[in-house]
Amino acid sequence: MTWIRPMKPDEAEGASKEIIDGIRAGGRPVSKFLLALGRRPAVLAGRESLREAAYGGSVLGRRREQMIAFYVAAHGG
Repeated sequence: MTWIRPMKPDEAEGASKEIIDGIRAGGRPVSKFLLALGRRPAVLAGRESLREAAYGGSVLGRRREQMIAFYVAAHGG
């Protein structure tokens, strides 16, 4: 449970709305976490920039990289 009240998807305005619309257009779900970050557009934009920079730099492909990251995070690595 977040201590910052997530906004409703239709409350998004300006930069947050653009980012959230882009997430939806890419087929990704918009989680409550992202909606909470949407209250601070610069933070949401930074999170999305980090996400983009963290994946795609190897021959494994994005999906395999994400599966490995999930596995390592789940096992305290």
